[in-house]
Amino acid sequence: MIDDFSEKVISLVQKRKDLHPDDPAIQAIWNEMIEILKENEQSAISFLDQCDEKELYWLSEIFEDLSSEFQSRAFIDCLFQLQKKYPDLDMEQDIEYAIQSIED
Repeated sequence: MIDDFSEKVISLVQKRKDLHPDDPAIQAIWNEMIEILKENEQSAISFLDQCDEKELYWLSEIFEDLSSEFQSRAFIDCLFQLQKKYPDLDMEQDIEYAIQSIED
């Protein structure tokens, strides 16, 4: 069963996928996804753990912003787990940024 939280984010991911890479509407979609996910770090992590590789590919565009919001070891651990689960997703920079956001 998909909850309201997940449904909103997945709907935004779908909208994002349908846009041209240069579409200025992308920023608004990113901002909306960040607003939803940053409300509750534990819910965001649980949601990310349940995403498939394609969804994570699109969501990874906002990982840097989420790292700034959360600044937590739990989020870094989540990114490490996702990297292990989906080695084809290049998340090294996202993980580096998450670590730096805690250290800064």
